[in-house]
Amino acid sequence: MDKNWKAFERRVALRTGGERIPVADRRTPLDVAHPYLGIECKYRKKLSKFIKDSMNQAIEGSEGKIPTVVMGEYRSTQMLALVRLEDLMNLVASAYREPDPLIVVGKDGENICNGET
Repeated sequence: MDKNWKAFERRVALRTGGERIPVADRRTPLDVAHPYLGIECKYRKKLSKFIKDSMNQAIEGSEGKIPTVVMGEYRSTQMLALVRLEDLMNLVASAYREPDPLIVVGKDGENICNGET
C-alpha cells in the first residue's frame, strides 16, 4: 500500500500530464517530470488556515479572473504565487499554445483528459 505522499505525487502527475519520479530513480530532484513545469509536491495532513483563508479571499474577489495569492516574507525579495492547479494547467496550455491542456482538472476534482472523462 502506498504512503499518502506517494499517492499524492501520483495524483499530481496524472492531473498535470507528468510522470512521477520515484525516490530511488532521481533523474531530477523534483517529484514529477513535466515538459513545462518543475513540480515539487508537498503533502500535509492539513494546510494552514492562513493559506486557505488567503485563497478563499482571492476566489471571492476574482470574478472571472484567476484567483492568485502572492506571498512574501519580511526582508526578502522573493515572492511566491499560489493558484489552483486547474488554473495553472490552463495557463500553461495557453502559454505554450497547446490546443488543449494535457489534463484539465474539473471543479469537482475530476480529471477530464482531452475532452474525455
